[in-house]
Amino acid sequence: MEKQEVINHLKRVASQLEGKKYITLKDVRSVPKLDYYIHFHFRGMGNALRAANLPSSKLASSMSIKSEDLLNYLRDLKDKLNHNPTVWDIQDDKEIYKKYSENKFSWSIFKTRFNGLRKAIEQMELVGVKDVKNDAANVTIQAEKEDTGSFEHKNRYFGKAAELHVTAELIYRGFQATNIPIDVGLDILAFKDKKTFYFQVKHKDFSHNIPIKLTKSSFEKSGGGDVYYIFVLLSDKKRDFLIIPFHIVSDWIRDGLAEEKEDQYLIVIKKDGDDYKLKDRLLNNKYLDKWENIR
Repeated sequence: MEKQEVINHLKRVASQLEGKKYITLKDVRSVPKLDYYIHFHFRGMGNALRAANLPSSKLASSMSIKSEDLLNYLRDLKDKLNHNPTVWDIQDDKEIYKKYSENKFSWSIFKTRFNGLRKAIEQMELVGVKDVKNDAANVTIQAEKEDTGSFEHKNRYFGKAAELHVTAELIYRGFQATNIPIDVGLDILAFKDKKTFYFQVKHKDFSHNIPIKLTKSSFEKSGGGDVYYIFVLLSDKKRDFLIIPFHIVSDWIRDGLAEEKEDQYLIVIKKDGDDYKLKDRLLNNKYLDKWENIR
């Protein structure tokens, strides 16, 4: 599906709306593969709707903003205020956001994209996206100071690396796969044999005894027969994949195999030789590298 075809489909869907102002994800999914090609060509619903000259909700508009532009926005706001922006500064801003978005966005987008406003400011200061040339020396100094073997450093990048790794594996197996750039509790959208699949990717580094964490809200809103969890298991230099249907993870939670916290489920996978276990359950035979489970 080419860009113009995506635009034509969106216009046709919009013409069929009954009393609704905005196209929703449910509307988009009424057209096979349209959501995939929206992300493939436009990297977000907001961008696609603008290309089609259609109105978009504030959520769709804000979620289509590039992460780099969000960091640029923070830097612009900092330059105006002469201090790092706070949540209240973002809420009170009535002008600077217009450079990056038609609609005002909430400070919570920084929680979605960067795991919090403080983390976003740290990246803004480290990368210096507005003037990379002037800040290059500072970046080099910071990189030299950073312990690249530390858990914090690895965890910052391993999550994204795991998503890219899974996307590549899906493509190798004949799926049309792409990253989902907006926060819907899922990471990858894929098509194969006229079917749509959704994936959440989690990585487990066995050099640290830290459980896989599933946010309750994301788990509850993303469930369905077309949803799969892929756990990328890292031990030494080896990469293994557990491919697990949503309903199996739901069974684990129901059976108490996943520890329930206030806002999370914790899944503790242990390595015993070449075997992977969840408490006393061996996972290898049913889920290890079982890409054929995706059907």
